[in-house]
Amino acid sequence: MNNKNILIPIFYSILSLLLTSYILGIDNLSFINSKWLTAHDVTSDVVTWKFFKNDVWRFPLGSNPHYGLDIGSGIAFTGSIPILAIIFKLIINVLPDNFHYFSLWVFICFFLQSYIAFLIIYNKSENLIFSIIGSLFFLLSPILINRLGTHLSLSAHWLILMSFYLETKKNILHKNIYWSALISLSSLIHFYFTIMLLGIFFLFRLNDFKENLNFKKLFKQTLIVLGPLTFTMFVIGYFHVPFTDSLGYGYGNYTLDIAGIFSGNTDVINGNINWSFFLPNTPSLPPEGFAYLGLGGIFFLIFLIITFFFNFKLFIKKKNFLPFFLITFFFSIVAITNKIHLFNNHILSFEIPTIFYGILSIVRASGRLFWPVYYLIFLISIILLYNNFSKKNSVYILILIFFLQLIDIYPGLKRNFNASAFFPKEKTIINYSFWNNLTKNHPTLRTTYLNNETKFLSSLREVLLLKNIKNTDISTHGRYNRRLASISRSNLYKSFDQKQIPHNIIFAVDNYNHLRNLKYLFKDTDVGFLFRDNVWIVVSGYKNKMTDHDKNHLEKYNPIILTPNSKTTLEFSNQDSIHGFGWTHNLGSAKKGIWTEGNISNLFFKLNESAANNLKIKININSIITRKNVPISFTININDNFSKKFKLKNINELKEKSIIINLNKKLVKEEIIYIKFIIDNPVTKLELLKSPDARKLGILIESLELINN
Repeated sequence: MNNKNILIPIFYSILSLLLTSYILGIDNLSFINSKWLTAHDVTSDVVTWKFFKNDVWRFPLGSNPHYGLDIGSGIAFTGSIPILAIIFKLIINVLPDNFHYFSLWVFICFFLQSYIAFLIIYNKSENLIFSIIGSLFFLLSPILINRLGTHLSLSAHWLILMSFYLETKKNILHKNIYWSALISLSSLIHFYFTIMLLGIFFLFRLNDFKENLNFKKLFKQTLIVLGPLTFTMFVIGYFHVPFTDSLGYGYGNYTLDIAGIFSGNTDVINGNINWSFFLPNTPSLPPEGFAYLGLGGIFFLIFLIITFFFNFKLFIKKKNFLPFFLITFFFSIVAITNKIHLFNNHILSFEIPTIFYGILSIVRASGRLFWPVYYLIFLISIILLYNNFSKKNSVYILILIFFLQLIDIYPGLKRNFNASAFFPKEKTIINYSFWNNLTKNHPTLRTTYLNNETKFLSSLREVLLLKNIKNTDISTHGRYNRRLASISRSNLYKSFDQKQIPHNIIFAVDNYNHLRNLKYLFKDTDVGFLFRDNVWIVVSGYKNKMTDHDKNHLEKYNPIILTPNSKTTLEFSNQDSIHGFGWTHNLGSAKKGIWTEGNISNLFFKLNESAANNLKIKININSIITRKNVPISFTININDNFSKKFKLKNINELKEKSIIINLNKKLVKEEIIYIKFIIDNPVTKLELLKSPDARKLGILIESLELINN
């Protein structure tokens, strides 16, 4: 192959360009066309890049404070492929304003995926044709192509292949240096790959240690890898987010389905794809549960199992058998999790120790950890095929299996043609004239409920990409500072409570409860409520810009009417409820209700005509959170006319775990009840070492009852 060293990369470059053109479409190869980048997570990548490239250089280098504002965790925790973002920011002055590198990234991934697979197979076979045919299985991998429309940075499967190349290539000088560079590079692409590569690296090094029992060597190898990785993560901004906030909830929710390697049906943003021509249609699996091998891959798996069974003693004698076995075992176990699913049905679950659950929550999308096992099935099977048959027959057999694979996965390839699997079902169209005029003097776009999974990212995509928008907290991050987010929400609601809205900020109203609350607070002020492109926005000084349509539509959102002698249960997701600002969810708990968050929380409703002049308001409480031996101190204020102070160490101090307030209806203006909880000392579960939850909580309110005296 020596005289063909240049031709092989050229061949794979052409092949990768052809596949990129097929998948994306010719028009979408352009570096200025971002129309295909419309899925939720991909939108985040494009918007992240827009704010990052337009900002000044900061340290850490990945800092991006204008995207995410109070919680901006930088590009390290987005899918914007930090290494390319930094490279192209260096030359941004010579690039078009709407330049992006995502189509280039797709080409890079296809090229490296196929070329590195070729190198691994050629290293073991030294057969050019066999190696080229074998590499095509990796180029057309369903789990790779299926990622392109949703998580571009997670398309770097070549990083996994490169790790196997380092361990299968003989006589590599300074192997640990290459490992160090590869793992550090992975942290500049997506941290899930860093986790995978660290697992693979240490399983191989522990195997070496088993042979030589050299602690000094193991320590040196570890230092060579972790030292540069830590430095790289520091420079790019990983440590901007506290470690406790890297522990995401939900380990076991994004799991590998044990039928995933045999089921070709999976969800995409505009429906689903059945990747198999031959196998029967099965229930559609979520993306993280999908790992379809293809018919050719299934043949490989059967061949691998049979070969292993009949040559067990020979296998276990091989030097690298143990690390490859442990990779297969541990990565599969972590990917499947303690909640086992079959064809999207939950069939078995078991508890794991809390400490392990916390650690494993770092990889809450655990199904991805099966990818190294997936590629090992192909690599080992292809190499075993070559070793168990003659050179000529192995090529013929591999060609036959590849054609079966190609025919089988053709429906998936066809479904992805011209980016047809990348576009949402509903196309978002905005009034560019309106938004351009509005954003000239309002460069900041915010939401009334700052969180990490805002619903506005897709609906306001085109607005966020406008040149006039300089700051936003409508953002998505892999991890973010939960404490800062909680403080930011609390500060915002304090300003609303004081009837203050900055003149240069556009607020996108998160839900109808917020809309009712804002309408009540700012009804006599010069604040405009505008319904544009299916989004309610609030803008100071724009009341005279409200159209008749805005006014008529706003009239639909009046206070919820409560009937005496009935109970209103509070659910955070209910948009036709009485809770306004200052509330947060109680996910993961058996106790019902919603938590007060921060210093101010509001309940807001209107009395039914049947309400008696003398009423009791009964507020049912399910829990409170306090520091040890320190009572929670709070005040309940009703319509700014009545207030009552409380200090509680335990809810059992309350009769029936309820707060009862007597109210004279005659003192209520327009029969509107506006209850304000003012919490003096909210506390986080993190401070109490109960969980990584850094939200500032106070009282868990289950329901409210009106009682006629």
